[in-house]
Amino acid sequence: MSTISSSRPVPYWLAKLKLLTSVLVLAWLAACGGGGGGSPAPGADASASLASPTAVAAATATTTASTATTVTTPTTATATSAPLTYTSFSVAQQCVTPSSNAGVTQTQGTIDTEKQWVRAFMDETYLWYKDIPSVDASSTTFTLAANGNNVFRTVSAYFYALLNPNRTASKKLVDEFSFTVPIADRTNQQAGISSGYGIRFARVNGTGPERVIRVLFVEPNSPGDLAGVRRGDTVKSVDGVDINDTTDAGTAKLDAGLSPSVASKTTVFGLQGANATQPCDVTVVSSTNVAVIPVPLAKSFTVGTTTVGYLVLNSFSIVSAQKQLIDSVDQLKSAGVKELVLDLRYNGGGFLAISNQLSWMIGDASLADKVYEKNICNDKNPFDLCNESTPFRQQTIADSTNNLSAGQALPQLGLKRVFVLTSASTCSASESLVNGLSPFLEVVRIGSTTCGKPYGFFYIDNCSTSYAAMQFRGVNANGFGDFADGFAPTCAVADDLSKERGDPTELMLAGALTYMKTGKCPPASQPSGAQASSQAGAQKRNVLGDGGYKMMRSPMEENRILNLPGSQAR
Repeated sequence: MSTISSSRPVPYWLAKLKLLTSVLVLAWLAACGGGGGGSPAPGADASASLASPTAVAAATATTTASTATTVTTPTTATATSAPLTYTSFSVAQQCVTPSSNAGVTQTQGTIDTEKQWVRAFMDETYLWYKDIPSVDASSTTFTLAANGNNVFRTVSAYFYALLNPNRTASKKLVDEFSFTVPIADRTNQQAGISSGYGIRFARVNGTGPERVIRVLFVEPNSPGDLAGVRRGDTVKSVDGVDINDTTDAGTAKLDAGLSPSVASKTTVFGLQGANATQPCDVTVVSSTNVAVIPVPLAKSFTVGTTTVGYLVLNSFSIVSAQKQLIDSVDQLKSAGVKELVLDLRYNGGGFLAISNQLSWMIGDASLADKVYEKNICNDKNPFDLCNESTPFRQQTIADSTNNLSAGQALPQLGLKRVFVLTSASTCSASESLVNGLSPFLEVVRIGSTTCGKPYGFFYIDNCSTSYAAMQFRGVNANGFGDFADGFAPTCAVADDLSKERGDPTELMLAGALTYMKTGKCPPASQPSGAQASSQAGAQKRNVLGDGGYKMMRSPMEENRILNLPGSQAR
């Protein structure tokens, strides 16, 4: 395997990364990042900003293919900058404000040295380093003065300017995934700490000027849950401000309620229930740190003579997901399930190791020693993990917080088929599960086209910022990994906000059960008989089809990361 030329000093972060590689191969891996600036942790309502286009944009590409659209070739030419004459090592940890960062020595630097590090780091590891545009780092756009004297905003603005500007065949940006985040926010996110009300919003796409904000789900025992906020609620107002208010003052007040930036904030939401005709005021008391539950539901029920398991997984990015998934699979195995519906419709990804473990737990012993995923890097190949294959993980990974020791055998359901519920919010490590299992199991996708993120990264820290630049793409045992435009569903079924997840009559779950029984996709669901006239309007409002909405969340929740939780490759 080739490496960075020996005539150039090995970057400080790469030297440490090489020491971690043998551990990483056996330990936590995770899946590809979303686009946008640093944002709060999962569950943080700050990603629900109305003022920030990146927080609410619906970047959903559709496809009519039965699998995924192959896209790797840039569609436009890019003017790239001249080769660099320095390395990231030479300017590493030279910070505007030096501090103690997990034992790393930082020295006094300037905003220029921090930007120089960004440029060298991108040149050394970025998957599309040949497509980095020519950007003048000294431009006023990238000065502290132009960014409110905020170092994070300044280095982030420069970082985003360096990203690959080319587009896929469907006109989607090749790299809408790389992002930056304050180190402290990343640490909280991986620990499952969320600031806010525990309400997960989506912005519904429409043809008119109206804003439509819906509640997808609410974290159990969160302030939102305790106040009575429920799946399917529509936000009509926030603290007395109409949701369609477009004035600066109105938008600011809406954002302050949807995305509380201060602790202990109480907000009055005007909410209209999924099947209600009029809104009512709901007071949500005290925004706070919310414990995010990655696996909120595991159950089994009988369909005909078959015991069917249903498992909801909201995130692979929380360390506790490993233990919760093991417990859930043990529960389903004890129930004797013969089929499984895995609900990943809102799962943006996370640790690739947990995605890998769950894939093993779904299947049977024939997966032993088979390839789950192989990492393909740029032609400089700076990582020992490049072009190496990762087998299905059969054992636990040490997690002292959740009383798990390494090397325990994982339970298996022994299935040859799995139904996966998907949407445009199914990303990264979730897509890796679909792709990694496809050569070996029948994977039936029910819902809408996934978001399309086959890329991943190592979090790399410099000064007070974590950088998530896409550094590799993952392929399965058959060498397939070109799903930048997402996986189209086997059966297109709308998300049904009028029912709770786990209700067998909820359209997506019902669609999986129909296919399970008949081998055919369900017909479009319509109200019938005497109920038609009263239900038609409500049903139209509560059914969200392919590309119909985008979950409002931070880019940290759409990821495929190859770092150990709690550690940092520097």
